[in-house]
Amino acid sequence: MTFNNIIAVCIFLAPFAYSPGPGVMFFAVNTARSGFKKTLPAIAGYHVGIVVFTFCFGLGFDFFVSRFELILDILKYLGSLYVLYIAFKIIKAGFGSDSKSESGITFFNGMIFIFLNPKVHIVITLMYTKFNDLGNMNTLIYTLILTIIFSINNLISVLIYSLSGNAIGNIGNNKISKFRDAFFGLSLVLIAIWMMDVVELVKKLFFT
Repeated sequence: MTFNNIIAVCIFLAPFAYSPGPGVMFFAVNTARSGFKKTLPAIAGYHVGIVVFTFCFGLGFDFFVSRFELILDILKYLGSLYVLYIAFKIIKAGFGSDSKSESGITFFNGMIFIFLNPKVHIVITLMYTKFNDLGNMNTLIYTLILTIIFSINNLISVLIYSLSGNAIGNIGNNKISKFRDAFFGLSLVLIAIWMMDVVELVKKLFFT
């Protein structure tokens, strides 16, 4: 893969990586509530999951997924239910007590979320579909390069949204924070609904 090809992949991924989606909003909400440091384990888990998922996808997981439409449906509902669960915990914590309970910000939760994020599945599929000319390059090395590029783009995006969420979280007092939590929770509910719509779109693109 040439330097020009690497730049082309980065340009292709930029609109997807830096636009709002389930992943970045998940971290923006949690850093706004609990602070950037407490969200770092989930960010680490999320990106370990990205590396594993993207690499395995490039080695043939897409072959499996593209032939079993039911898998997308399962991921769609599991991902949406997971986001709704996090939203419920945030709203409950905001109005149920004065103390902040961390909602879904462990290493494990971050890793699991990447496998339930349909936007990631779609973008990875498009990336490997558009940039599939290996030339004389070994498949493992080519897949590893794309995995690194994809992972770095996502890491930068998550850090930007997380730090922005952290800045928002420092605004206001405890009374305001309760209503802010409700807003964050409702935002995640909308994201859960959006996740279902996106999966329906990809099914139309790849299965019809």
